[in-house]
Amino acid sequence: MKLIISAGGTGGHIFPGIAVAETFAAQGQGNQVAFIGTTYGLESKIIPQYGFRLLFVQARQFLGRSAVYKIATLFYILKGICTCIRIIKKEKPDAILGMGGFTSVPVIFAGAILGVPVFLHEQNAEPGLANKVLSKYAKATFISFEESGQLLKSKSVYYTGNPVRKAVKVPREAKNDETFGIFVFGGSRGAKSINESVLSLLPYMEGYKNAVIYHQTGAEDYTRLKEAYEKTKIRHEVFPFTDNMANYYNRSDVVISRAGASTIFELAYFRKAAILIPYPFSAGQHQWKNASHVENAGGGYIVGNDEASGERLHDVIKHLMNEPVLLKQMGENIGRLYVDDAQEKIIAKMQEEIAGKVK
Repeated sequence: MKLIISAGGTGGHIFPGIAVAETFAAQGQGNQVAFIGTTYGLESKIIPQYGFRLLFVQARQFLGRSAVYKIATLFYILKGICTCIRIIKKEKPDAILGMGGFTSVPVIFAGAILGVPVFLHEQNAEPGLANKVLSKYAKATFISFEESGQLLKSKSVYYTGNPVRKAVKVPREAKNDETFGIFVFGGSRGAKSINESVLSLLPYMEGYKNAVIYHQTGAEDYTRLKEAYEKTKIRHEVFPFTDNMANYYNRSDVVISRAGASTIFELAYFRKAAILIPYPFSAGQHQWKNASHVENAGGGYIVGNDEASGERLHDVIKHLMNEPVLLKQMGENIGRLYVDDAQEKIIAKMQEEIAGKVK
């Protein structure tokens, strides 16, 4: 079986696609995977690192732009559809899986035009515009949060959870020391506002001898933050980027992060209580809705980007330090959001749909 996956723009679309691709390729020697993405998105760097072919198409965002930009984008979409039709005719896939975002638009439309079975995966609690539109043409859509299914128009909607890539999904390890680990990150490139918030937190943490902060800063802020930490007595590890997220999840008691879907489900896998600072400019405020789902489940606290002062973060951290039973319960609560074998479920349902076994 041959599968084309469209995944691009952000890691939130790309990494679940890679998780599916890794599992699909491992299921049989005859299974082949190719990705379609852009030359200018993160996919152009990330996907080849995992050993998968990446074919290119022109695509760009539609939301939040001027009327002239949107009109021009329609021409981009038409051009992209033509490019994807040529790619699909050459590749002859048995199925196409779109991971959402603007990159999926020309791919899914082209697949539907050619009669290739097309499927979607929606990572967020609030579906993006692309998936809301494209779901009408998909044989099935796979969702990470149960409530998002009612906002999609696919013939079939399956609750599968969000795939977590192999590099992250290592065995969970129980902490066996007396430290209180705080893992901070804002994504692979960092988040300047989170970095600023944590800088203002540092004076409050000076008195906690057992606290250790692990902080992924992003490349741009690394030197500045490293120097700031070194002026304190706080135990810390500061790094611009890590490809061993699992190590720091396992060493942490609480995580301070954005609220993208991949992050939420990694937290759920590792059962880590979270202080979530949603990215304020996410499309449709989907990060806030993801975070609300976690908070309502009792797995974390939301701190708005504008209110994420050192004092506010310290209040939450101090509360969790003083309530170990609550901290453990929050980890168990967020853990209930995790769905085992999400990628296997997605692959199995695609195969059943193609074979016509689903009624």
